[in-house]
Amino acid sequence: MRLSMLKSLTIASLLSSNLLFATQDQTISQLLKFERSRVLPITKRQGIKLQKIDIVLQKDLHRDGWRGYVLNLHLQVLGKNVEQKDTLFSNGILIAPELIDIKTKRSFKTMMYPTLSSKYYDRSHLIAGNSDAKHKLVLFSDPLCPICIDEVPTIIKNVQKHPNIFALYYYTMPLDMHPTAKTISKASIVAKQMGIKNVDYKVYNTNFGKYYDQYEEKDNKKALRYFNKLFNIHLTLKDLDKPSIKAQIKEDLKMSDDALVKGTPTLFLDGEIDITRSKYEKYIK
Repeated sequence: MRLSMLKSLTIASLLSSNLLFATQDQTISQLLKFERSRVLPITKRQGIKLQKIDIVLQKDLHRDGWRGYVLNLHLQVLGKNVEQKDTLFSNGILIAPELIDIKTKRSFKTMMYPTLSSKYYDRSHLIAGNSDAKHKLVLFSDPLCPICIDEVPTIIKNVQKHPNIFALYYYTMPLDMHPTAKTISKASIVAKQMGIKNVDYKVYNTNFGKYYDQYEEKDNKKALRYFNKLFNIHLTLKDLDKPSIKAQIKEDLKMSDDALVKGTPTLFLDGEIDITRSKYEKYIK
C-alpha cells in the first residue's frame, strides 16, 4: 500500500502547478497547503486518513534561492499510525518535486539530510578509530546488504589504519527486505557485550550471503548457526530476545530515522551526508 501511494505521489508531483509566494513564512504555508491538496485525494481513494503534515527539514541549496523541504505525512492506515516522508523544492516563486544538477546529473534529493548533532558520537557506537580524532564518520548499515558487504570492511580498515584522523560510529539498520538481518544485528550486539573484538568487520567481511539467500531466507536459527560458527560461540535465539537488545535495535533505527536515512549503506562525514562514501579518503592521501 505504501509503495502504491509513493507511486501516486510521484505522478501527482509531476503534474503539479507552479505557485507564487512572497516571504519564507508564506512559502512554507503555501507549500503545506499545496501538499495537502495533492495528497488528500490520493489518501481518500486508498482509505487512508491524512492526519497532519509538518516540515522536518529545510535546507538552502545555494542555487538561486532554491530551498529543499522534507515533509512528514502523518497517516492512519488500517487503524495504525504511519509516517511517510516526501520532498519538495521551492525558490519562493515555483514548487518542484525534483531538481537535477545539470553538471553532476545528481538529484538534489540526495542532499536532503540534516547535519548530525553530537548525539551520534556516542562512545558505545564507536567501532574504530579514536573518539578524539578530528574527523567523525557515522555509518548506517545492514549486515546483509550487498553494497554494505562490499564497502563497509574497507571503511573500517581505513579508519583502523588512521585512528588519530578518524572516529567511526556504527548504527545497525537491518532492513525488512533481509528477513534475518535483525538476528545478525542482535547477535553482533551480544558478541560485543561478550568482549569479542572487531565484530562488525568480521560480520561484513564474512558475507553471510555466501551461505544463504539474504532476501529469501527466513530461518533465524540458520543465520545464527553461521554467526556462531564464525565466532566459535553458542548463542541461542533466546539470548537475543532480551529487552535490552531489542531496545538497542529500536534506538538505532530511531537514530537512522531522525537522520532521514532511507537506505544502506549511508555515511556521514563530520555531520554532513557523503553520498559517495569516499570523501573521507582525501584526509589519508
